[in-house]
Amino acid sequence: MKPIIAFVALAYALGGALSLVIGLTGGQQSALIGLAYLSMFLPAVSVLIVNVAMNEPLRIGWGRFPLKYLSVALFLIPGVLHAVMLPLMATIGGGVQWQSWLTPQPDGLYSSPASRGWGIMTIYGLVGHIALNAVVGLIIVSVLAFFEEIGWRAWLLPRLIDRLGARRAVVVSAIIWAFWHVPFQLSGIQHINGVSPIRLALVLPSGILAAGLILGWIWLRTESIWLVSIAHGAMNNWGQYAFKYTKESVKPDSDIVVLAAANSILLIVGGLLLWQGLRRRTIVDGTRGST
Repeated sequence: MKPIIAFVALAYALGGALSLVIGLTGGQQSALIGLAYLSMFLPAVSVLIVNVAMNEPLRIGWGRFPLKYLSVALFLIPGVLHAVMLPLMATIGGGVQWQSWLTPQPDGLYSSPASRGWGIMTIYGLVGHIALNAVVGLIIVSVLAFFEEIGWRAWLLPRLIDRLGARRAVVVSAIIWAFWHVPFQLSGIQHINGVSPIRLALVLPSGILAAGLILGWIWLRTESIWLVSIAHGAMNNWGQYAFKYTKESVKPDSDIVVLAAANSILLIVGGLLLWQGLRRRTIVDGTRGST
């Protein structure tokens, strides 16, 4: 257990130190907020330090990429989030409020904000830009998520499985991962405009825990660092993709309600996958072994 304890302690210490720097220099408004991206590298850094200090091997099957799980990695978490959050936003807010520039001008063209740099577009240009933005965003965020997944799913989870069994290991790793994010929420690294850091830290960890169950299930079924990285990237980028094109909510309290509801459904989905999905697999494997 010493390498596991050392890894978790180091990942928490590095995350806490980064959060302290951001929090003490202004939080969300800090001039150093760009350092927040370093948070996703910290698990891989922790693995490197522990492996060197304790001679721990990195047991990753780099060639594993079962294609049948690619659609699950890409769409499961974003699909659940949008299926819950969009209708609930429409119900609470009297309809989803899209940004005004998404409405065509009298000539049928769309004029994007200068900050986007998309210029004047036809409907086909608009769709093309949105699609390209989604693909590029997914690639960039998945690359960042790769370094986080090196630590949580590729290094920690297999070692917990050896000691606790598959289901318990996924749950424990998801809990550790969820609470690792709390300093980021309290410091402003993770934020929702108009929502206090404390309230965010009370609500968001349940969704991260739920996502950890799903990512853990994907790892158990594939043992693919690439697929869990893609799933993590899709969650971070596509999980709230529609909301990049909506108006900022004037009711932050409603955002918390919507987020809490999505977290609850995601937790149910993760639990069902982990318990029923693995149970069916165990039954099938046992039947094959007896024949």
